[in-house]
Amino acid sequence: MFKKQKERSIKNLKMAGFIALLLFLLTPAASPDNVSLNSLRAVRVEKGPDMDGKLDEECWTAVVPFTDFRQQEPVPSSDPTEKTELRVIYDRDNLYLGIICYDREISKIAAKCMAHDAFEAFHGVDDDIVRVLLDPFQDKRNAYIFISNACGARSEGLASGEHYSLNWDGIWDAAAAVFDGGWSVEMRIPFKTISFKKSLTAWGLNVERYIARKQETIRLSRPELDAFFGSPMNAALLQGIDNVKQGQGITFRPYGTISFDRDHEAKTGTDWKVDGGFDLYKNFTPNFVGAFTYNTDFAETEVDDRRVNLTRFDLYFPEKRTFFLEGSEIFDFGVGGWGMGGPSFVPFFSRRIGLAEEQQVPVSFGAKLFGKVGRTSLSLIDMRTRPFSQLGLPGENFFAGRVYQNILAESKVGLIFTNGDPSSPGRNALLGLDFNYTTSRFLRDKNLTAAGWYVRSWSELRTGKHDGFGFRLDYPNDLWDMALTYSYYGDSLNPGLGYLPRNDIQVLSGGLNFQPRPGKDFLGGRIRQFFFEFRPSFYWDLAGKLETMRIFMAPLNFRTTGGEHIEFNFAVNRDVLPEDFEISAGLFIPRGPYDFTNFNLQYSSSSFRSLVLSGEYKFGPFYSGTYQDAHLELTFRYRGHISLGLNANIVRGKLKEGKFKENVLQLKADFYLTPDIGLMNYIQYDDVSKTLGANIRFRWRISPGNEIFLIYGSNWERRWDPTSRFVPLASRGVLKLTLSIRP
Repeated sequence: MFKKQKERSIKNLKMAGFIALLLFLLTPAASPDNVSLNSLRAVRVEKGPDMDGKLDEECWTAVVPFTDFRQQEPVPSSDPTEKTELRVIYDRDNLYLGIICYDREISKIAAKCMAHDAFEAFHGVDDDIVRVLLDPFQDKRNAYIFISNACGARSEGLASGEHYSLNWDGIWDAAAAVFDGGWSVEMRIPFKTISFKKSLTAWGLNVERYIARKQETIRLSRPELDAFFGSPMNAALLQGIDNVKQGQGITFRPYGTISFDRDHEAKTGTDWKVDGGFDLYKNFTPNFVGAFTYNTDFAETEVDDRRVNLTRFDLYFPEKRTFFLEGSEIFDFGVGGWGMGGPSFVPFFSRRIGLAEEQQVPVSFGAKLFGKVGRTSLSLIDMRTRPFSQLGLPGENFFAGRVYQNILAESKVGLIFTNGDPSSPGRNALLGLDFNYTTSRFLRDKNLTAAGWYVRSWSELRTGKHDGFGFRLDYPNDLWDMALTYSYYGDSLNPGLGYLPRNDIQVLSGGLNFQPRPGKDFLGGRIRQFFFEFRPSFYWDLAGKLETMRIFMAPLNFRTTGGEHIEFNFAVNRDVLPEDFEISAGLFIPRGPYDFTNFNLQYSSSSFRSLVLSGEYKFGPFYSGTYQDAHLELTFRYRGHISLGLNANIVRGKLKEGKFKENVLQLKADFYLTPDIGLMNYIQYDDVSKTLGANIRFRWRISPGNEIFLIYGSNWERRWDPTSRFVPLASRGVLKLTLSIRP
């Protein structure tokens, strides 16, 4: 009886989601004409400015600035507390933006970072910054993002709707200066760096300023809380750009390395090597790029963070290698849902190529095509690895392709295909289809997404269900943030080049977040916004039997006007272990059902201060016993030149089967002379592998696109023979020179 009721409930939930999808799609969206956007004009000059951050040259002073910025947060469309001026000029080769950020309290300007790509979305903003969104396609879907602060630190990436990422690394420059009345920044964006449509008479442009100590956001266009800065639909029009030079569209990036490797355990001495390779890029059109790489090297890539894993599934680690990141946004597929600790499913996960068991597998050569042809976006990548004797891997070829067509105002439909499996010599291929309906004009000015996807894989597995599918409804807005996701993963679904931590499962998850902003009369205006969250998720096997349930609730979660974050949440869990689970080395939790509730306390101080403290403490029942999980992070930053961060994650568990503990300790010590010259040090230790690792990187950007790296990495193992000590395992050093030649 209970089983039939449960199956009926599952069917009802699926039907409810399907009906909701139809209702959302059939609801008419308001016309974009209902929302007014600003327009401004770029001025052509014969010679651009010197890049010193000061807007005192004639090419700047002769231009009438745009000053009609409006506050986006905390009070949308109101007058900003500080004045901002924007000037846009260009010559034959470059686009220049000059932004003056007036401030009556210059001693309180937050300028404590010189690191590259430090200003990530949704990770807290530590400094006073300006963001620039540039849409030279006018497709209203994708755009470039350029970010700088009062130190002249640079971040760049790609934007698409609600999110932007810093995966793209373009050649550009920025310089900043602090003066008596505030600070200013100059940005120089070469036309050779960006893709654009020559026939356009206007580009999309948005500019946003953030004042950290006030938690205030000031914006050029669409200063509403529900208008995402990363959406080109919300950009103003930049007119007047004409008769500019993009060059021959060729970028040649050769590199040379001198390296040594030393295996301390084998005592074979030091192995020295001189090597080199190159990347070659060709813009077939301003929007469509071809690339070829030979003897690809990733020596300068930062090592992964070590993390505690108390789940039965592999953790997700993001891609950091530049060649794979370029054009990677086109491979975004399906609903983009996240599960416990990472994405639920990624059909093409580029870390499957050239990485195995935390070791680099040498890449012999590769090629890719990526970009836009009309309303079609395309990315094809083909890579060849060399044999890797250390792990017994043969040389292999891997291919992935993705194409999608823009439809309606902000939506798309696409295909994805992959071929190859680095973990198996047999055949493996995957084909998928997805549809994404997106609008930022739902009910006139609200955001709405409805998406669906289907994939099928072919492998050596002959039986079982090889397909997967799902849908998602998402209403991501400031006051109400709601989502509903359903996914089905067959028991034989095997994406050889993808990431799928758990198959033979179907998942229904949702989110209902109420996020009010109380007025000044509430607690003296000390609270900026509340986040009341309710997020249930259910995992059933394909027969409808519940395997995992997690109901997350945050009854207390708020951000103060000063930038502090305080949260208390809890999660009700049910996990049915299909087999014994090794939670720690030699400690197994017996198979069977377990019910437990976790509690969580979080605090973080204002991130714009010189000294930042954040902590998280999880505790409560855990399977057959209890556990405690403490995470503490302390960061000190001084004027952008010094950044010291100490991170500790300490876990203690007491189960019926025994006790366990896991510790991860991390120290980051970064020192910068300028944003172009820095020494980054990263030291990590965990007592699961019992190894201490050090990664030291010196970076000198001689000029945009031309860099020198000096990298040293070493590992030690903690042993007791007869006393505790660290024994060296292996070390590696690399001197690398990279050039960018663009005729």
